[in-house]
Formats: sequence, structure tokens, C-alpha cells
Amino acid sequence: MSTSHIIATVLLGLGVLLEVVAVLGLSVMRDAFDRLHYVGLAGYGALLIAVAILIRESFSLIGDKALATAALLLLLGPLLVHTTMRSLRTRERGDWRDGIEREMEKS
Repeated sequence: MSTSHIIATVLLGLGVLLEVVAVLGLSVMRDAFDRLHYVGLAGYGALLIAVAILIRESFSLIGDKALATAALLLLLGPLLVHTTMRSLRTRERGDWRDGIEREMEKS
């Protein structure tokens, strides 16, 4: 086994482990607000998997697609979490800004 093969295998294992933790977190948490914290982990797991593919396949069509997919997940993940949280607050309170002043006064 070469060094690059070992590094790719370790990165792949870490990426899969992060994905499993994200799925378990989504399954175990009580409400949607708590579950949204684990959505961000999926992007980092995808990045580790993409880097493992890139190390294994180098900059080829497969490696480039894996890297582009991971970059999209990393860049669009926070946007997805933010818009989902905003829509949940809007559904609960009618306006996403309601209650922010009271919460700021408490702290």
C-alpha cells in the first residue's frame, strides 16, 4: 500500500464517521432547531470524502466532480440552515424578528 492510498482511506473513514454522526444527530435530537446544528456536519464529511477521492483519483473528471460537489455542499449548507431556521421562526411566531428584543434584554 502506498502512502497516498493510506491517507485517502483515513480521510474516507473520517468523512464517513462525520456523516454517521450527522445522521445520528438528526435522528436523536428532539426538535427541528436542535437538528439543524447537525446539518453543517454533512458538508464537512462530504469535503473529507471528496479530498479522499481527489487523492485517490487525482485531478480527473471524477476528482473534479467530487471536489465541486463538496464545495457546493460546504457553501450552500449554511444558507440552507439559515433559511430553514428563518422559516421555522416565521411559522411559530408570524414574523422571524418577533421576540428578538425580549431575548436580547434577558441576556
